[in-house]
Amino acid sequence: MALLSLAMIQHQSFRVGNAVLLKIHTRIVMVKLEADHFNWPADKLKELFPVVLNPDIFIKAGFVENKKYPLYPDAREFKLVLPVQTENLTEIYGYIKNNKEAFARASVNAFITSNPVYHLHQVQNLYYALTGAELEIKP
Repeated sequence: MALLSLAMIQHQSFRVGNAVLLKIHTRIVMVKLEADHFNWPADKLKELFPVVLNPDIFIKAGFVENKKYPLYPDAREFKLVLPVQTENLTEIYGYIKNNKEAFARASVNAFITSNPVYHLHQVQNLYYALTGAELEIKP
């Protein structure tokens, strides 16, 4: 599992409710950020890591895999339809490239409307910005 330190990620992109990885002694566990995490000293913040997107994360976040994706099984596509009040079809697509790199991006009526994002907290923030609700992550 690839991990990046907060030094490489702008801590301003995190918000309360985001799922992150927390290093506790020799274990790394996924936790939901709470308000008190933002008061931690800088050296303790080094124990928080963003969650890199992968197929399991997409499934836990409620995405559905497109088994008819033309590049399947070498590359994979996942889709999450957003519950927004509009006549337009608003979705977040997740992709796993043939080199195993994973990213997600928003679309409206099949037109891409965001830059790619590579971490779960970014997908959560995108979902929240578009719906006003939290994206639930299954354990």
